[in-house]
Amino acid sequence: MRCAALMLAATAALSSVAAGPIALAGPAAHAAPAAGAERPSPVVGIAHCLLVDESRTTFDYANGETLPGRRLAIEIRYPARRAGVSYPTIFFAPGFDVTPDTYAALLDSWVRSGFVVVGLTFPDTDPSGVAAAKVGDAEDDVVNQPADMAFVVRTLVQATRETNPACRIVRGLIDPTEIGLAGQSDGGETVAMQAYDRSEGYADLDDGLGIRAVAVMSGAEIGDGPYEAVPGDPALLVVQSATDQCNPPQESTELYDSIVQRDRWFLDIHRADHLPPYDGADPAAFAVVARVTARFFLLELSGRQPAAGFLEYGDADPDVATLTSGASAPPIAPLPGLESACYLA
Repeated sequence: MRCAALMLAATAALSSVAAGPIALAGPAAHAAPAAGAERPSPVVGIAHCLLVDESRTTFDYANGETLPGRRLAIEIRYPARRAGVSYPTIFFAPGFDVTPDTYAALLDSWVRSGFVVVGLTFPDTDPSGVAAAKVGDAEDDVVNQPADMAFVVRTLVQATRETNPACRIVRGLIDPTEIGLAGQSDGGETVAMQAYDRSEGYADLDDGLGIRAVAVMSGAEIGDGPYEAVPGDPALLVVQSATDQCNPPQESTELYDSIVQRDRWFLDIHRADHLPPYDGADPAAFAVVARVTARFFLLELSGRQPAAGFLEYGDADPDVATLTSGASAPPIAPLPGLESACYLA
C-alpha cells in the first residue's frame, strides 16, 4: 500500500542525515498558532538525533546490497520551557515516503497537550530512500520497522535515566511509565504489528517497555498474523475515514475486530482522504483527530481507562466523526483500494 506519499520538500531535511559518527543536532524551537487562543501557544522545541542499531542490517534498495546496522534519524518535539519534570511520551511512525515533519501540526498539538513526541524516519521508506530505490520495492522494508520502533523506545528510555551521547537532550525528559505508540498509514501498520501481531515475535518486541496505548491511524494488518490481544496488551484507538480508498475502511475494521479486549476505540471520520486528517489539510477532520488522540493518550498513559465521557468527547462534532467502542467495529461500507488515493492532498 503506497501510503501517505506526498512528496513535500520540507520532509527531505530530516531524512538526509549524513553517514558518520552518531550526532545530535542542537534543539530548535517554534510556536505553532492556535486559533482563538487567549494566550500564546506553548513553544515546541525540536531536536534531531541519530541512533544506530548495530545488531541488525539494512537492505539498500539502491544497489541491492545489505548494509550493517539500522540508521534511525529521530525528531524529538518537547515543551521548550521545560518544567524540570519528565513527560508522557508518544513514539510516532510516519507513512511511506514521508517523515515526521509531514505531520508537524498534529505532533505539535500533542506537545501542547503535555507530551513529548518522538518521530522516527526509517532508513528505506523515507523520501530519500524511496527516491534512490532501484532494486525491489522499498515498501517491503516495513516489516523491519517494528523492531526499529522498539529499539528507539528502549534506547531513549535508557537515555532518560543515563545520558546517552547520541541524544543528550533526552536525559530526564521521558517518563518511562507513560509510553504510547502512534502511526499513520504504513506507520500505523508498523505500530499495529509491534503491539498485536503474534507472528514472527513482533509483539515480543514490547516486552519490558511498558507500552500503555497505541493509536493506529489509517492502518491495516499485514502478513499472516494472527493479530490479537492478550492480557496486559496496550489500549487501542483506531482512526479511519469511511471514504479513504488508499487504506480502505475494511482494513481498519478488520484490525479492530481482531484485537478483542475491553479497552479499544474506533474513531470513524465520515468524509476525508488519506492524509489530510493528519497533516491539517482537512481542518475539520484534523481538529477532531488532534483532540481525540490527545485525550486518548492523556487518559491511557496516566492509567485512567476512558469511559462514557470519552465517547461524548469524541462525538462532539458528529457531522465530522463518531467515536465508538464495543465488540465490533462500526459498520462502514467497504471500498476498493486505489493507489492514487494515497496522493490526494
